[in-house]
Amino acid sequence: MEKTKIHRVAVVGCGALAQAAHLPNIQRNPRFELVLTCDREEKVAEMCRAQFGAQRAETDWRKVVTDPEVDLIVLATHVNLRGELIIPALKNGKPVYTEKPLSPDDREMREIVKTTRETGIPVCVGHNRRSSPAMLEFRRLLEKARSGVSPTRPSVDRDLNRKITIDHKEARTQILMRINDDDRSWKDWGFRDAQGTMFAEMVHFIDLALWFNEGSPVRLFAEGAPHGNFTLVLKFSDGSITTMQHTRIGNFDYPKELFEATTRYITVALDQHIEVRQVGMADEPVLQTFPYAEDCGWAKQEGMTGYFLSLIEERKQALSENRPLRFLNVKKGHYQHLDRFLDCLEGKCPNPCDAESAVPVNRLAMKFLESAASGLPINLGPEIMEV
Repeated sequence: MEKTKIHRVAVVGCGALAQAAHLPNIQRNPRFELVLTCDREEKVAEMCRAQFGAQRAETDWRKVVTDPEVDLIVLATHVNLRGELIIPALKNGKPVYTEKPLSPDDREMREIVKTTRETGIPVCVGHNRRSSPAMLEFRRLLEKARSGVSPTRPSVDRDLNRKITIDHKEARTQILMRINDDDRSWKDWGFRDAQGTMFAEMVHFIDLALWFNEGSPVRLFAEGAPHGNFTLVLKFSDGSITTMQHTRIGNFDYPKELFEATTRYITVALDQHIEVRQVGMADEPVLQTFPYAEDCGWAKQEGMTGYFLSLIEERKQALSENRPLRFLNVKKGHYQHLDRFLDCLEGKCPNPCDAESAVPVNRLAMKFLESAASGLPINLGPEIMEV
């Protein structure tokens, strides 16, 4: 039996995301040894050291970069700290898993890519939805739908004798991403940063748009305010279009993410990372459900119906027990993305999201901000994808 390789890790930036996702995931992954928690606030670093079982706490990230007992760094700070840490870390032989976005600065992004190419040390960007179990199934079904499988006939077909033919227009892909958010769930930087949600959060979904589509982006348009309540439209070279609608005036107990893709008379949908549906492929299940996050064992019924029934029951219980509502968390791929990066480091699989793939994502995010400010669409050249 192959012996498990242990990766000695330091977490830099012990804020909300690290405490909610990265530190608990590292703690429960037997492939990790948590050596160090680092935060500019000593109390936070020490609290996380004690809570998650790290060996040491630190306030200066520069010491982490050169620490001989650290094999890998997880960078979970705000975007203000990226290349300044990543580049010397790579030069010291330490791979970095960095939270998205990689950087708002094109020069810095290119320097990070240059350094990872020169050193051969990888960077993984936390576009974790690529590793969501439900999202991987959604993409598999979408790729199969594109492959030429004959679609099933619909219940309404006005000419049963007509042979279904598919030309280049029907082979295009139309994708809708709906993101329901709630101002009350955001920290203050979400309102303070001029780039707002349109940059820091939407890179997740722009990344997926590139990951799903086979063509290159050629045109985009944004309508709305950077801090929320906007619609983004991205057109691709083959005529496919992805639309991303974001709101921050929803209620966070309503499912946050819905994805619908159509191509070749086939529809594939993903709802809140717990349900995948498809209509049009006879040999695939119409409905699949996926489990909630590990801390939500109290929710007994899966799928979207189970989601709402669980919320109803939870409200009743919380009221009767006079306690706050529990959040119904789902698997968006945080654990799996970091675990897949370990596989990459061990030579078992490709990097789930390397630095090069994040560069065009961030460029597009900045172009969307430009479009929102001007109120005009923007044509894109091939340079948007060049790294």
